[in-house]
Amino acid sequence: MRYRKRHFALFAFLPAAILAGVTGCGRPSEPSAPAKIPATVRAATAIIEEVDAPLTHTVTGTVRSMFASSLSSKVMGRIVAVNVREGDAIRQGQSLVSIDGRELKSAVEMADADYRAAVAGAGSARTAADMEVKSSATRIAQADAQVKQAEAGLAAAEARRDLAVAGSRNQELEQARIAVAQAQSSLRLAQVELDRVTKLVEDGALARRELDVAQNRFDLAKGQYDAAVQTESMAREGSRAQEIRAANEGVTQAKAALKQAQAGLAQAKAAAMQIDLRRKDYDLASARTMQAAAAARSARVSLSYVQISAPFDGRVTARLADPGTLASPGVPILQVEGGEFRFEAEVPESLLGSLSKGKTAEIRIDALGGKALTGRVVEVVPTADPGSHRFTVKFALQATRDVKSGMFGKAALITGTGRRIVIPKTATWQREGLNYVFIVNTEGIARLRIVTLGEVTNGDVEVLSGLGKGDRIVVGDRVGISDGAKVEQP
Repeated sequence: MRYRKRHFALFAFLPAAILAGVTGCGRPSEPSAPAKIPATVRAATAIIEEVDAPLTHTVTGTVRSMFASSLSSKVMGRIVAVNVREGDAIRQGQSLVSIDGRELKSAVEMADADYRAAVAGAGSARTAADMEVKSSATRIAQADAQVKQAEAGLAAAEARRDLAVAGSRNQELEQARIAVAQAQSSLRLAQVELDRVTKLVEDGALARRELDVAQNRFDLAKGQYDAAVQTESMAREGSRAQEIRAANEGVTQAKAALKQAQAGLAQAKAAAMQIDLRRKDYDLASARTMQAAAAARSARVSLSYVQISAPFDGRVTARLADPGTLASPGVPILQVEGGEFRFEAEVPESLLGSLSKGKTAEIRIDALGGKALTGRVVEVVPTADPGSHRFTVKFALQATRDVKSGMFGKAALITGTGRRIVIPKTATWQREGLNYVFIVNTEGIARLRIVTLGEVTNGDVEVLSGLGKGDRIVVGDRVGISDGAKVEQP
């Protein structure tokens, strides 16, 4: 706002009476009535000029909190306590409402028990799987050893059979003859020794014990000779049919033993498939453990719902239930709000071009006596009301304790600049719904003037009618000024 001050010359006080003058015809004039002297006051004045000033558009709106929430229970239960009332300040995480949670606590204990049982089952399944791996490896190793042993037995049996069928060889006959000769020589030597010892014993030269020893040697040599003779005889005669049948039977038994061992190895390998089954049992037990753990966590989450906590810092705006009430999911118990206050106004779509985030506007709240607050655009809702074609614009308000949610106000939006008449807001006052100013005429006399005012911007108000360019008005202290008073510049 621009306006120019002009200083007025001081006026001298007029005499209390006006002297009579002499007029034409030489006759003295009649004495006139004494004139009323107007009161003189000192006050600052200014001459009205048109200035380049912001063009504004006023929109109405409502103060709202950034956050507003209706708190309800997620579980059904009896309300035990409501810890706040309307108007109470709350802090994020503060417990506001308590609900009876004994049933949910029992559900948590059951879920914990199921989890412990599942863990034990998984441990047993793991142990069984490990034991199956070890025992299966042992069984396979034993069965493989039995197969190899049976194969060796079969090979030995087949060798014996082949030997029995082929009969004794020349080398075996010669070995048998040599064995007989050696046994016969040993027998003759034992006979000679026995005769010598016998004679000496009879003569008393040796003890009877020496005779027993010699006799034992003779008997042993005699047995070895008889065995060698028999072996030579069998070698000369060859294998009997009975021996061949026995050898064949040994081969048959060895083959059966090999088949049995091979079947045992196959069975041991087939039993190894139990390892996969045991592992699947363990996987299933592990899955049940995770399921039980999830159920336990879910039960704890449900138990946490018995405490309704403040979602943010703010205040309680409504208390809708008292202790003893049955809380149901979705039924509001408390209404709370928080965060900074915002002024939400409906703005015509034609003004959106002059609004963007960060732009400021002067906002006046009626309940605060028109106190001017600074609002900053923080959000422009991207969709308009299809009926009014207006968009919701949200202004962040400067911090003040007096602002309350729901208050009505007006925002002056600057849409451009133009030539206007503006005067200080302090130069006007309101009485009986009309706005007044004091103008000072050319004679320095103050006169009341009714004016129509427009938008208020930065302490200045636009004059829509009642004043014109060049008019002088009182802009200073109006104390003592009345209609008809003489005004002097201080």
